[in-house]
Amino acid sequence: MSRNDFEVIVVGGGPAGATCALHLASAGVDVALLEKTTIPRFKLCAGGFSSRAKSLLGLDVDAAVLNNVDAVEFLGHHRLRLRKDSPAIFGWVVNRERFDALIVEEARKAGCVVQDRSEVTGVRIGDDGVEVSCRDGSMYRARGIVGADGARSVVRKGLGAAKIRRRGVTVMYELRPISPDAKIDNIIKFDFGVVPYGYLWIFPYGKKLSVGAMTSQDNLPGAKDLVQSYIAEDDYLSSGFEANFLGGRVVPFWRGERPLGGARCILAGDAAGFIDAFVGEGLSWAIKSGKIAAFAVLASRNGDGRLNHLYPEYLGRLKREIFPELRRAYWFGRTAYRHRELVFKGVSRLARSTDLFAEIAESEISYKSLIWKTISQFLRGN
Repeated sequence: MSRNDFEVIVVGGGPAGATCALHLASAGVDVALLEKTTIPRFKLCAGGFSSRAKSLLGLDVDAAVLNNVDAVEFLGHHRLRLRKDSPAIFGWVVNRERFDALIVEEARKAGCVVQDRSEVTGVRIGDDGVEVSCRDGSMYRARGIVGADGARSVVRKGLGAAKIRRRGVTVMYELRPISPDAKIDNIIKFDFGVVPYGYLWIFPYGKKLSVGAMTSQDNLPGAKDLVQSYIAEDDYLSSGFEANFLGGRVVPFWRGERPLGGARCILAGDAAGFIDAFVGEGLSWAIKSGKIAAFAVLASRNGDGRLNHLYPEYLGRLKREIFPELRRAYWFGRTAYRHRELVFKGVSRLARSTDLFAEIAESEISYKSLIWKTISQFLRGN
């Protein structure tokens, strides 16, 4: 094969694509990773990294960690407050530029051919393989392709799949301390009483703060003004920091859209809409779907080089490992945002009666468990 011919092409150098490429290369697959920008690349993200995501990834990412999160605080409707400090680490805040680049570098070490500054502009999926064209005029061919190229996926368009109907919006500010001696607490805060069908967050980000808003609705009128007003009304934020707007982005939420692949093509990460519709978390789902995509490729290979049953293999795994929890996240979020005070009180009761935060920190609680435990609290009248 020439260096423009591969067994599998992965489009997108984020966590989904890089994780997929890493596992394929580690298994001896001739794989190329195409990323449109220069690696390391900027990613608009608060950088929350959970224990579940770390366990799924299975790599040492200490070089990308900015903060160890040792406390979490929820502000609910009517300013109800729920906070828990813990000797255990709830999670981490990572620098996404370093984090994504770290996974890509591991894939490269495993044998993946990494081509950054290779913006894919067209994908043709045929009976004899896949052809990928890039803005710089280069062409690539492969037996199969994994589209992990984000919410505006070119691979998704080439597949002929419908656009993801359910989309949210997020905007983000960076707050730099005015004084170099300013103390940044390793606390993540969520305020569910400000944003319609969403929340406002305050995360530590190294020696800065990340402040932003997320809604599960398809628009958030005056989003920047909403966050600016929140900052201005908070004495600590307004007096001690300078705010810089970083941008906004669309957040796709999978709601049963099909197909998510075809005979030689599958979609992963944001390109498939694999984001938690309640809290907007996508990092763990990107890593998980990237691994599942790699496993599907490996399971569908045969001696003649065809990727037989690629999509059925992938879809079967998604039905078992991703779809159920994303559906529960959607319905839990839908209920929680419509009945904020009721749900927040239920979760507060649950936190008082069990070590809920330890379960969250250790990623031992699912939406299925959270829903049933919250309902049980109401039934017992605690």
